[in-house]
Amino acid sequence: MTLNGIFKHGRTCRLRLEENHYSEKFKAYIQPIRYKTKLYLEGDFTEIGVNKNDVYLYLGPANHDLTQLSDNARVIDADGCAYKIDRCEKVLLEDTCIYIWAVIRKTTEVNE
Repeated sequence: MTLNGIFKHGRTCRLRLEENHYSEKFKAYIQPIRYKTKLYLEGDFTEIGVNKNDVYLYLGPANHDLTQLSDNARVIDADGCAYKIDRCEKVLLEDTCIYIWAVIRKTTEVNE
């Protein structure tokens, strides 16, 4: 069992694996991480709807395994914004990966 059915919705993304080499498009969820205290992310509070540190939670399908990618790989959203993968893990149900979660950080890279 996987949760790939829920990924029929979400944001259109692709992975930049190497320079000018991209995965096929797929759906994933990318949401800002908002902290309630100053203990995280350089001690800054965030305004509602604004994330000054550009840190996001990624939830994606099991068949796009971010844990196997190089440090140079990026998640690219439908607007062409690139995200560096800070940390990612597989979520398992028994021995089967059902989805991938990651903490991703927006970069200043320009993508087509």
